[in-house]
Amino acid sequence: MFSWLLVQISILFLALALDMFLGEPPAAAHPVVWMGRIVTILEPGLYGGTDNAQRFKGAALALGLIATFTAPVVLFEWLGYQIASGNVGLLLCYVGLSAYLLKASFTIFTLKKEAVEVTDLAYTDIGAARLHLRALVSRERLHLDRESILSSVCESVGENTVDSIVSPLLFFAVFGVAGALCYRAVNTLDSMLGYKDHRRHAGLLSARLDDIFNYLPTRLAIVPMLLGFRIVSGKSACDDAWNVLKTDRHKKPAVNSGIPVALFAGGLGVRLTKPSSYEIGDGVDNITKATVNRALSVMLITSMFTVSLAVLLLYARALT
Repeated sequence: MFSWLLVQISILFLALALDMFLGEPPAAAHPVVWMGRIVTILEPGLYGGTDNAQRFKGAALALGLIATFTAPVVLFEWLGYQIASGNVGLLLCYVGLSAYLLKASFTIFTLKKEAVEVTDLAYTDIGAARLHLRALVSRERLHLDRESILSSVCESVGENTVDSIVSPLLFFAVFGVAGALCYRAVNTLDSMLGYKDHRRHAGLLSARLDDIFNYLPTRLAIVPMLLGFRIVSGKSACDDAWNVLKTDRHKKPAVNSGIPVALFAGGLGVRLTKPSSYEIGDGVDNITKATVNRALSVMLITSMFTVSLAVLLLYARALT
């Protein structure tokens, strides 16, 4: 029998290698893409009837989607390991497929790639930059200038450090690959339905679940983010990040996402703005390519911390 801990660590680091060298899986075989397609197909049917009827239909969709993408992986993890653990060839297949599924739940290097691409385009082709920005944010982009585009990039890097790195990796460490995909289903539902517009009733459960799932990971990410700013920009940047966190985290109307945005605004010494919605931070520096590079450096430091914590949590699980 092969060590469970060694298998899980192999899955984690193979998934990280896939993320670094291959990027996102093909759309046709990407679990998160299929989550989005299912929501897109079923979403129009959510909005008829009373508010309570919309909440019921939205909850049914949310729970059904989560179960659809989580239950088979739970079964695969349990049976697959039992069957494969005594055979090297089967075990390699088990680790490879598990790593593929885990990779689909998080992104580090694709996030960096998208941020760098939009930033470069903001200096050369503002129209293309607005178009490519849709990979990072869902806000209106038509009239954004370079400063606003770079602000959106920095904000997205901050938020996605939690949503696309810290949370899925910690869910994997505690609940396995199925936990990471369960988290990704919840986060995808929130990103598509969790808005205070015509979707507010149908997306209510999706938004609440995302708040719950991200609550602890968001707060655990504070320390490595502060450490990242200390390493990248010095003590004053770390202090500024902490101060803006205390004063501005509630300016973004969400339980969790105001925390990383406030940290990044303070640590970068800038004001991060969503037009006609909020301004976070009191920095006066212009947002430039160097600002984005510092944000990405903090994201990578936080990612390394999260991977280390994930390994420790896996070790703790192996001892129980």
